[in-house]
Amino acid sequence: MKQAKIKTLFIKGFLVFLVLCTFASCVAPRHTVEIQDYVLVENGKQILGKQEGLTAFIFENNPRKIIFAQFAADKYAVGQYDEVSYWVKVEGYRFKVFVYTSDELQKYFDMGQFMVTKQENEQNVIGSTEKFIGISMITDANEDCLKENSLFYNIALKYLKNLKDEYNNL
Repeated sequence: MKQAKIKTLFIKGFLVFLVLCTFASCVAPRHTVEIQDYVLVENGKQILGKQEGLTAFIFENNPRKIIFAQFAADKYAVGQYDEVSYWVKVEGYRFKVFVYTSDELQKYFDMGQFMVTKQENEQNVIGSTEKFIGISMITDANEDCLKENSLFYNIALKYLKNLKDEYNNL
């Protein structure tokens, strides 16, 4: 009788172990990428006259800083903090800059593929709790400046790196 109970417990334990192993094997490990400085990700916002989405300049947010949209809106006197876009002149060329909202980042990009390294306690958060900031940039002819084959690629990249660094050094 006692030996039968042990055998039954062993079989049930083995079945539970087998079920757990099956479920664990169905869950694939997710590969995440740490953003050291920034990444360029294609297929963002769409603009008139173009089928492909814009390339986005994405970097990790610093929650100890003010909200990036507020920073950009104040710097370029946009007047609003939601759906920030503005025109800027860089090296004699005119560009339009789009700051992605959190919802837009989630809509256009798989943000789960990026690793968050700047974690803060709630008491230390000054600005946004958003993990990443995304920006796209076009010419006045609606050309995506962040596409590698764009003539304005280097100008746009330099401008966005400087903007990111200015924000991070507030």
